Amino acid sequence: MLRLLFCFLVFQIAGCAWLTNITNLGDNNESLKPRQLEPLKKEVELDRLWKTKIGKSKSGRMSMLVPQFSSSSIYAASPDGTVKALKTSNGRELWTVNVSKFYRGADYGKNVDLLTGGVGLGEGLLIIGTVAGEILALNQEDGVLVWRAKASSEVLSPPQVKDDLVVAHTIDGKITAYNAINGERRWTYSTTLPPLSLRGTATPLVTSQYVIAAFANGRIAILDRESGLPGFEQMIGISKGRNDLDRLVDIDGAMVLLGQRLYVVGYQSRLIAVNLNTLSVEWFNELSSVVGLGEGFGNIYAGHADGVIDAYDALTGKIVWEVDALTNRAISAPVTSSSYLLVGDFQGYLHVIAQSDGRFVGRKKIDNSGLSVAPISDGNRIYLLANNGFLSAYEIF
Repeated sequence: MLRLLFCFLVFQIAGCAWLTNITNLGDNNESLKPRQLEPLKKEVELDRLWKTKIGKSKSGRMSMLVPQFSSSSIYAASPDGTVKALKTSNGRELWTVNVSKFYRGADYGKNVDLLTGGVGLGEGLLIIGTVAGEILALNQEDGVLVWRAKASSEVLSPPQVKDDLVVAHTIDGKITAYNAINGERRWTYSTTLPPLSLRGTATPLVTSQYVIAAFANGRIAILDRESGLPGFEQMIGISKGRNDLDRLVDIDGAMVLLGQRLYVVGYQSRLIAVNLNTLSVEWFNELSSVVGLGEGFGNIYAGHADGVIDAYDALTGKIVWEVDALTNRAISAPVTSSSYLLVGDFQGYLHVIAQSDGRFVGRKKIDNSGLSVAPISDGNRIYLLANNGFLSAYEIF
């Protein structure tokens, strides 16, 4: 697990150079070995409806390109620059485009991954971020480029679209808002980053009033959507230890907004619930997570950095149930579908867990390459993007 985690670490120095020299930690540590899967009594089955190739990645990393669906279409992107629209019913291709054509003469898409953040969807646009530090807005109907805008650095999470605003989080700790019609920059909010952080950024939440952002320094900020000015800022964890690694407190995982309550969790940090009406922290629990949160059945589901999954009562923060059967299996973010909780792992298994009590009710080997991208759900139908770039649709019955 530590090897997998260190693959995401970057020094925020000299253009965010990769921390790649730590590769052997935990090799002989029994406590860090992935938990072997135990037999289970299946209560549900997963039936594959279709499967298709989206694209590929030079780094083997798809986790920052999450598919999205709208009406009867699903939109997916891969690091090589391929973007596709497909029918949700049968996987039939509606259109495809490779945005590497916008960078002729560069090595993007061939030997260097081009797309680093996506997919954002809304207002008839599909939004993606590039390693070249740009935001690209495509027409949902045909994939034609509508506008492109310069960002301050790489975008490592899906840009968000709400009404007239496109919001992107870049790896240098900036939140930038753009006009959804023409890509004109509206405002930028900046924060100070620590010397060491995880490789990734938290996806902003955009409402009719706020832009909610979380950062590598362990802080969250609630920004006015028109001006970008902060109305509330909160540190969700306190750095501890003697070195930068021990003091690392980062927020990369999925946040949850339920009514007027915001739920956020960080690495080596806490899970907190913030009341947006009173701008106060209602409850918190010590917790370390890279992938973030899901919600359903009145619970908040947290995927720990070590693969343990907890369910907390959303109102009180009291633990409802906990499962440790996926310890050290590099799980994806937990996602709910109907009455189930879905989690992928590094061996390509999709695990189906009952939201009511945390029991495992189903399991399916989806792809040998692994599932680091969180599942997305449309009722009982779920869509899974494997690390090798294959997108598949399954139905739970």
